Amino acid sequence: MIYKVTLTIAVVLLTSQLSIGEELAVTPGEVGNLGIEFATPKPASEVTAIEATAIVVIPPMADAVVSTPQAGLLARLNVAVGEEISEGEVMAELQSPEFLGLQREFLDALNANLLAQNEFDRDQQLFDEGIISERRLQETTTRSRIAATSFNEHRHLLQIAGLSGQEVDSLESEQELLEVLEIRAPFDGVVLERMATAGQRLDAMSPVYRLADLSTLWLEINVPQEKLAAVRPGMKVAVEGGTVPLPAVVTTVGRSINPATQAIMVRATLTEDGHGLKPGQFVSARIVSDSADSSTGPVWIVPAPGVTRVNENNYVFVRVPGGFEVTEVHIVSADSSNVYLNGDVSADMEIAVSGVSTLKALWSAQREPGS
Repeated sequence: MIYKVTLTIAVVLLTSQLSIGEELAVTPGEVGNLGIEFATPKPASEVTAIEATAIVVIPPMADAVVSTPQAGLLARLNVAVGEEISEGEVMAELQSPEFLGLQREFLDALNANLLAQNEFDRDQQLFDEGIISERRLQETTTRSRIAATSFNEHRHLLQIAGLSGQEVDSLESEQELLEVLEIRAPFDGVVLERMATAGQRLDAMSPVYRLADLSTLWLEINVPQEKLAAVRPGMKVAVEGGTVPLPAVVTTVGRSINPATQAIMVRATLTEDGHGLKPGQFVSARIVSDSADSSTGPVWIVPAPGVTRVNENNYVFVRVPGGFEVTEVHIVSADSSNVYLNGDVSADMEIAVSGVSTLKALWSAQREPGS
């Protein structure tokens, strides 16, 4: 909690020599005149290891181009960009001579297989009755196996062309050719891009739509190589940029350096729904670690303006009855708003977080020889 002391008395320059840990004598009136505000340190449950910009990306396994399995005329487009669709939903319809040919070949193979099977059944009975030779039965068996193999191959070709097992079964039983080939969604997702136009003649494997499952998104974070030692898989990531702050977790730490940026890519996976995040969007990401990871003691959070630096050391001005005590602290980490530190700090302290530059100037003046 931050609060402000409002006493107003003129500032009086201090003249006593000061050393670290000793008091800087400032009266309540001088504190008020300087407009000094205070904050109490808060124990840190987690510490910001790195703060960086990240880009939202779609995992490769969740990003697909839906294409035409056969060449033909794109007769109809059924969905628009931005629509959410379900697995198996018909996205487009294709009129394809090749598809019709595959169906005819399948039906020919079906009938040939039925004839071969009937012939085998007949010859098996004749062999059992001793009417035909074993050699003739073997020849019939071979023809039956070849026909069955051909039938299964043609069935598989129809499934590759886009028909479901149920649709192939229907064609087998009803033996009526399908006029159009329905192009279906391979999974639940959102249509990101339309890549063809109705009435267009397309070759086999021509792209029609781009479809993505946005239920799980990745973050790619460029981390300067000098900070990489602080990052490891499993660390939490706090993400700002959606409609609400979002959690993520580091899954991969890259092994190669980008020569242009001298940074290494760290990948994190969002552990909740994206809440408005879009692929390609830049967001603010904080990689955080448990405060217990600090080897120098408990970690406290202090607003960044409350910490001042002198001669490679860091200090805070702690309010005491006679004014302030200059206390040296060790910075564990920092982000744009707060400093995570440890040292001789406790939750009942009041640390100056405004007017610090003036306190620093007064302190420096007292330390000059002859002051």
